[in-house]
Amino acid sequence: MEREITREYTVSPQAEIGLTSVGRSETMPGHKYGPAVRPYYLIHYILSGSGIFKVDNVTYHLHAGQGFLIVPNCRTTYIADKETPWSYVWLGFTGKSAATWIDQINISEIRPVFNSNKSYELANCVNEILALDNLSMENNLRALSCFFRFLSYIATGTVINIQQANSEKNHYVTQAIQYISHHLSKVTVESLAHAVNLNRSYLTSLFKHDLDLTPSEYIQNFRITKARHLLESSDISIDQVAEQCGYQRTNSFTRVFKRTYGISPRQYRQETKIAPNI
Repeated sequence: MEREITREYTVSPQAEIGLTSVGRSETMPGHKYGPAVRPYYLIHYILSGSGIFKVDNVTYHLHAGQGFLIVPNCRTTYIADKETPWSYVWLGFTGKSAATWIDQINISEIRPVFNSNKSYELANCVNEILALDNLSMENNLRALSCFFRFLSYIATGTVINIQQANSEKNHYVTQAIQYISHHLSKVTVESLAHAVNLNRSYLTSLFKHDLDLTPSEYIQNFRITKARHLLESSDISIDQVAEQCGYQRTNSFTRVFKRTYGISPRQYRQETKIAPNI
């Protein structure tokens, strides 16, 4: 469980840069999020407490004053400590130039963790955005100014250069993940294997080695996580969410979503439209 306040936004596919989500959370002991994948960049900064961040086969034990990057279409899990659960702020973003901005602040998929002593400043950037009741043109520019200040504070911090041999995904797995993200509405394990020129059995062995998931499990995980994002950040119908995420029938999507998150897609959308006090 966690207490959070959050805002979700829709970004035009033509945008150079735009916010997809922003928020802050206070987690309960042992609170777990994931495994999950997202179609956008996400940066968390820990204000207090500690916990574990897992990305692929690498585990980081983190505490207040540290943060971590999540890149698009990458499987991650994070778990609050049972004795000192963490609180954190986050910013999600996407756009044509998003990768370029990440490169400039010297964090990356293989170096996702950083230190920063700018706790007040980073939290204040998020709080300023949360105080905006809507993202009109004026407020959108204000929010982006906060976003770039947020990045500037991270850029002055220290990247934690922890690398392991198994942290870099196999080239075929990387290709497969990219294919999934671009063909989610119709991808199958067979079409995925064909796209990367491997037989199904060998592709499965690569996924199990690199991600500890079969291709089918990864696709299912990606679909339900993408569906959750669409419910949070768009007003398209439940039927359209199901279709875009590759579910042939809305009833099947609803059943999978309720089994995963405990409530129906409609209930989830209603609850995320109400930002709880923190």
